[in-house]
Amino acid sequence: MPTDRLPRSYEEMVAAKALIFPPATFERGKAFRPRPDDVIITPWSKSGTTWLQQIVHSLRSGGDMDFDDISRISPWIEVADALGIDLDADQEWWPRAFKSHYSYTAVPKGARYIVSFREPAAALVSYYRFYEGWLFEPGTVTMDEYLARHLDRNRGKDPWTHMESWWRRRDADDVLLLSYELMKESHRPAVRAVAEFIGIEADDHLIDLATQQSTLEFMLEHIDRFNDRLHRERSDAVGALPPGSGATKITDGVFDPDRYRLSSATVAAMEANWRETMEASFGIRSYDELVERLRNM
Repeated sequence: MPTDRLPRSYEEMVAAKALIFPPATFERGKAFRPRPDDVIITPWSKSGTTWLQQIVHSLRSGGDMDFDDISRISPWIEVADALGIDLDADQEWWPRAFKSHYSYTAVPKGARYIVSFREPAAALVSYYRFYEGWLFEPGTVTMDEYLARHLDRNRGKDPWTHMESWWRRRDADDVLLLSYELMKESHRPAVRAVAEFIGIEADDHLIDLATQQSTLEFMLEHIDRFNDRLHRERSDAVGALPPGSGATKITDGVFDPDRYRLSSATVAAMEANWRETMEASFGIRSYDELVERLRNM
């Protein structure tokens, strides 16, 4: 029977999420065997995934917008099983494109991979905002509690570990590394880099079209294509949340500085995570330094 209210604690939220996508679903995604020319778009959450899905699809299709959910035509590997999507099926356009949030360690091997990094604190705040009002009642789970418990519960699946795993592959021919910040700064060059990486022979007209169709303004005008329709339908079917619950993935990225201010303890924990991963492994002392290395690659 459908519930009539959103979860009001972290525990209730975890239970609701497990109804929508049982934990075993995520493990089954690892069994997928991609084709060599497949493209897997696999940033950490809230780091430009939907943006890149739209860029890739616009390039490969010449601007097609006749779809109801970007994740129907560019399936999310981890949850495809629960959504009844056959990952092995042919797609209408070449190359086949998929979404994931896997690190390099976990991602199915044998494809080509596009990863965009994002400053971890910004990604995590966006992650919290995405679930607030969709998977839990606003005001019932603080951001610091949510982030602390989420990161503790998902050790090894955090943005720092994800970044570390893909940075090790920075020189691989089958990996394109980008950053959310540099994509915003140099949008059109990023679109061209994606086209070249996935093997699309794109003239200026196609680059201009894909750039225009992946602007914030265009994607907001077509917001219904990017609002996780498949996930909302799944949630309604299993009764995990009130009918019609959902969240938007496309936002202007502007945060209320007071409502979404991280505590000093959370900031310190994030800084420690950076030191233990990116600095310890590569001597990169900050995210800004990483962005500069990407800029010069």
